[in-house]
Amino acid sequence: MQKNPVYQQQLREVIPFRFLDSAHMQRLVQSSEVVRFEESEAIIRQGDTQDRWVYVLLSGSVSVGNGDPGSPGEFEPHSIIEQGHYFGEWEAIFEVPRVFSIRAATSALCCKIPGNVFLSLVHSSGAFAQSLATILKDRQGIFQAFDRFRAEVLRGVSLGHITVSALLDIYRSLEPALHRGTVDDTELDLGGLEYAVRRLPENVTRTFAFLLRDELPTAYKRPGDFFPRVDSTARRRSIWEMLPGKDLVLLRNGMSDLMDFITCLCLYAVEAQKIRKRMYAINGMTRLKQWLQDGAMPGFAPARPGSPEYLQQERQLLWTLGFDDQEIDRLYRVWPRELTRRIYEITNHREMFSIDIRRQKNNYNSRRTEIWTGHVGSAVSELLGCDAGSLPEGVGVHIISSNTHSVTNCLNAWYLEEQDRIISWAKDTGNALLSLDWSNPQDKTYALLRDYFRSFPDRENLAKQAGESQGIKTLSGTLSTGIQVQIIDASRLAGTEVDPGIGLVPRSCKDIIVNIDYAFGEQAEHIIRNLILLFGHRIESVNFLGKAGSLAGKRGDILVPTAFLDQAMDQLYPVPTPARADTQRFTETLGGIQVHTGPMLTVEGTLLQNRLMLQFYRHLWAIIGLEMEGSYYHRQVAESIYTGLLRKQTKQRFYYYVSDLPLAHTTSSLANSLQANEGIPPLYAITREILRQILRIPEWG
Repeated sequence: MQKNPVYQQQLREVIPFRFLDSAHMQRLVQSSEVVRFEESEAIIRQGDTQDRWVYVLLSGSVSVGNGDPGSPGEFEPHSIIEQGHYFGEWEAIFEVPRVFSIRAATSALCCKIPGNVFLSLVHSSGAFAQSLATILKDRQGIFQAFDRFRAEVLRGVSLGHITVSALLDIYRSLEPALHRGTVDDTELDLGGLEYAVRRLPENVTRTFAFLLRDELPTAYKRPGDFFPRVDSTARRRSIWEMLPGKDLVLLRNGMSDLMDFITCLCLYAVEAQKIRKRMYAINGMTRLKQWLQDGAMPGFAPARPGSPEYLQQERQLLWTLGFDDQEIDRLYRVWPRELTRRIYEITNHREMFSIDIRRQKNNYNSRRTEIWTGHVGSAVSELLGCDAGSLPEGVGVHIISSNTHSVTNCLNAWYLEEQDRIISWAKDTGNALLSLDWSNPQDKTYALLRDYFRSFPDRENLAKQAGESQGIKTLSGTLSTGIQVQIIDASRLAGTEVDPGIGLVPRSCKDIIVNIDYAFGEQAEHIIRNLILLFGHRIESVNFLGKAGSLAGKRGDILVPTAFLDQAMDQLYPVPTPARADTQRFTETLGGIQVHTGPMLTVEGTLLQNRLMLQFYRHLWAIIGLEMEGSYYHRQVAESIYTGLLRKQTKQRFYYYVSDLPLAHTTSSLANSLQANEGIPPLYAITREILRQILRIPEWG
């Protein structure tokens, strides 16, 4: 750039460049150049995927529009940018093709900044990044689609009724990063469809009305006495079919569960509409109905449902309906049984979903959470012979939020004793998990347990009995909170050899571990508050191990948050970070795994972010990943320390392993589960690290 101090002063007058310190400004000056564009000269071409230059307009003006900026008859201007403003930053930040064409309206002098230099300023200057973030969010409205969707849902909540069809256009405009199907109204996103169906009521294809409650109606306090239960495969939802076509759904605390249900329903409706339109285009209804009546293709004898002959005929029918083999295989993953009937129901349904919402007013804690907390207290009393509020002197409480099985597997000595038998069985049966690479042989044993117990259910009971004898008590039922609980008396593990990554439990151990299943979003704040009220100053640590979507690294990596940014509230909560030695152990024990530290974004749902938003948080806030509960746990712990409910020394530990990569340039990965050797090693590495610190085991290995 020309060393003209006038140009530098002009940059100082432009927000956000005025907030650069002298060192950053010097770097900008040295890396940029001043270029003059004559009137009508093209500067930026719409759709260009390689151009990442950012411009500061030092003098003159430029036109913004559509079409070819080099052809006067083909360029359609719609706005003017004047001196003292900048342009071209969207493409550098969000990694998208040029949105508009720009050409000089008059002779224009520009400071031309390389996109990578601009991004380096964003990453290294907090003042520059935050000023730019404010402009993008408040003036340019990059969150507008999200804000509109959330506002419409909240309006429906206040009115007590939501019609999904009224939300679909807003949902499509959001273009969720994990639902690529919103940008193409013809190609099926069957990964997205599978994700949604597994989290919705099993009867969604034939249900028109949902009654959503945060407490059961008085008349139906025992709904199972009146209505059949409805499954929801991948979400722990309490659902009953009140009438054909009408479901009662019990919501968890806060907005997270409601947002998740509605966004999954929107995703389902978008993909169901594509299937319905495809059937209409080829008059598929007639063939579907004929198949359901006859159970066979024309000219074939009826076959037993589920038999190879039946499935082959069904596949032939689906070919005639325009589905290719890849689509058929994915549809069978969504609906392994009665696939044709599901397509018939979708075609007739027309996505006419109506949602009635009944929520209690001014109810901080739901009755279910209070009863659940009472059951936890009773279990502690039964295990220790004393009240939860009157634990023996020197007995501390450690709360862990996890998937529950990794903690108890690591502490149950039965698995260590049975390891050789489990591996021998796997070799004899040719279990496919043995062919995967495992850096820790104990992880391989844990991976085999599901198949092993399926073959030997009596041994699963033996494992549970062994755990109970070692002080691991599992509470029965979740009281519709969806949260399972185990109470672990560490004093009964003292002197026991457990998972090799933990070793011998010290004989001095006498604390209690309360191991709870994952809460869902905002529900976490209610759950942890009740546990804090129950145990108070006896709580020595609150630990969270979970999975997250990552904006850095790869699946199976580990994320350690330095802060949580609440997306809905736009508030940042710094958190204590572990010592470097604690995180370094992960890389020492997990070959090829990286540990990423930085702020994490707490989201209301997996489908409520688009690529622009993720790039915004990645670059301007240095966000490393997305999660759903961390900020709710942390802010309740911080508040309780401030109010004296917890001691100032209470430890907080947060670790995540990467399960999704929402910015990856691939087709929808929503339904693509982690391979066993991708998810299990980091999960158990985190579990071991937390347990070693709780049990005060000083050395690794």
